[in-house]
Amino acid sequence: MSRSATRSTGFRAVVSTCLAVTVLDGVDLLMFGAVLPVLLQDQVWGMTTVEAGLIGSVSLFGMMIGAMLAGYLTDIVGRRPIVLGCVASFSVFTGLCALAPSLEVFAILRFLAGLGFGGALPTVIALTMEYVRIERRQFYNGVVQTGFPIGGALVSVLAIVVIPVFGWQSLFAAAGLVGIVLFAVAYRNLPESMAFLVARGRADEAAELARRYEVGVAAESGLAVRQGSTAGDGRRSAFRLLSAPGFRVAAVLFPLISFFGLLVSYGMNTWIPQILRTTGYDLGSALSFMLAFNLGSAVGMVVLTGLADRFGSRRVISTGFLAGAAAVAALTLGPAQGVVFGLVLLIGFCASSQSAVYGFAGVYYPAAARGTVLGLCTGLGRLGGVAGPIMVGIVIAAPAGATGVFWAFTAVGLVAAVLVALVPRTGLTDRPRPVVDDGPADRQVPA
Repeated sequence: MSRSATRSTGFRAVVSTCLAVTVLDGVDLLMFGAVLPVLLQDQVWGMTTVEAGLIGSVSLFGMMIGAMLAGYLTDIVGRRPIVLGCVASFSVFTGLCALAPSLEVFAILRFLAGLGFGGALPTVIALTMEYVRIERRQFYNGVVQTGFPIGGALVSVLAIVVIPVFGWQSLFAAAGLVGIVLFAVAYRNLPESMAFLVARGRADEAAELARRYEVGVAAESGLAVRQGSTAGDGRRSAFRLLSAPGFRVAAVLFPLISFFGLLVSYGMNTWIPQILRTTGYDLGSALSFMLAFNLGSAVGMVVLTGLADRFGSRRVISTGFLAGAAAVAALTLGPAQGVVFGLVLLIGFCASSQSAVYGFAGVYYPAAARGTVLGLCTGLGRLGGVAGPIMVGIVIAAPAGATGVFWAFTAVGLVAAVLVALVPRTGLTDRPRPVVDDGPADRQVPA
């Protein structure tokens, strides 16, 4: 086998395995939104709409804690063990949800599964960014994150077919079994972060991985092996890097942007079938809108992150949030079903601007702090995911109803766009990066 073929095989194994992790993440998280109409209709455990909003937020609260813990630990113990532990955790507890005897037990299991989900996302993003070409980091960040809407789309299709025959519990049981298989695949395919190994004085192990995966200096981890250091300063703690001049303001803004982005994304994903069902659509039609939202998100994650590599994260992300806000506002006009389908597709596309936010944070900070900053960004940002389903549950039960929900989401999108514009134009000036929009004016950019 040629050197290029070996490099291609190793690279694809890393990216495809990380993608599979996020697919299962999307499947599990969005299952609750898919089964929610059935749980409310059948009065399972006597669930009310307010309780449904709380349950929808429980796993997200677990994700918030899991992301912050994993993001910090991944810069201490490495990426690989964190990914494996997260996959094992959410697989076991998701499968057990099918056997939950009460609302309280179901909520606890969703929280425990959320701990694994939260830790998986920032870790696979950080790992992927080290094994791809520097100028394509945003794009492959988007590719990996397409797993989330792909998983949601799979759930939408399976829910229409499976729930009427096997019941809502079958979705949770199947996800748990698939997770066990994925653990074995990840154990075989995922390497450790080379930048992490070099920073810990394990240069020989890093060099062996570089040889095995044919990682050259076009990748950030290849540079780390060649130079004997991470792209930043591997000897400094991640939190010291985050608080360094030029990074402090962004360390606050990135989690805030994620808060508002995830508020819309998770609020819509959890409630969109029920919201549209209350306006006259049957369960099958309402779930088709959920499918449209996630298909739009999958396309948007690849397109918008690819555009961010070319035109700069700031410009692409802010435009995406603004366009999404306009599309949500259009839903208040009560358009025809075909138009609603198109608008929901567009909203999902624009909501994927959040995936580019993670990539923006990832390239803004050095590798030595990347796991920590992504953990904070996804973890603290999950507060928006926690607040979203609760907010929708409260607003939809109020006189404002679905119209009030749409106007609230419109306002949130506008705020997110403003926060993106406020991220300081500063960053590392000594690390190779061809994107010209998001760094200081004196950075040298290849022609």
